[in-house]
Amino acid sequence: TALRDGLRLNWRHLRLTDIRPMQNVTNNEEAIVTDIADRSAIEAMMWDVRAVVHLAGVIGDYDLETLFRVNARGLFDVFESARLAGVERIVFASSNHAFGCYPITERVSPELPPRPDSLYGVFKVWGETMLRNYYDRHGITSVSLRIGTYRSLPIDQRSLATWLSPADVVQLVDLSLRHPDPGCMVVNGYSNNTRLKTHDPNWMKLGYQPRDNAEEYRE
Repeated sequence: TALRDGLRLNWRHLRLTDIRPMQNVTNNEEAIVTDIADRSAIEAMMWDVRAVVHLAGVIGDYDLETLFRVNARGLFDVFESARLAGVERIVFASSNHAFGCYPITERVSPELPPRPDSLYGVFKVWGETMLRNYYDRHGITSVSLRIGTYRSLPIDQRSLATWLSPADVVQLVDLSLRHPDPGCMVVNGYSNNTRLKTHDPNWMKLGYQPRDNAEEYRE
């Protein structure tokens, strides 16, 4: 929803998909309601698409079968359908759970090896690795966003460091779509938080300048 509001004015056509009906669809939006497990529907919606922003995923409480169906098999079907349709760019919602087992005292950057802190994080690393293969074998450029805590506002002490605001996620995705050649880039997805404990030189490469700071909502 935040991306729709932020991208709508600057992009010619947005093809949207979700498992639930979408509200207030505008003239340059096309809404398709389907499940990520429907491979034929995924293939059909890739027609005439230049770039894909993949956000679908199971979070919170899950069992292995559900996690695999959406975060592994569903992920593959999206990426492979994009390849078959000639999609040029993929922006993937990865997660900071991809490196969550580093000590909190270490300033983690995407250049360090992944250290996932959960099975959820393992599948996010798998998605990043798949995109490396799609870039090396098929030339599809991509940006994987290791998103921290996406919320309208920070909700707890942890998110004072890990918050990603709606405005900053729009900027991050927009830059990921417009960059002339990101290769196969992995980027940490945070706002400009005072308590941020990571370091990411790819922000400069991408041109990302986050504006929001969770510290302003500390109280």
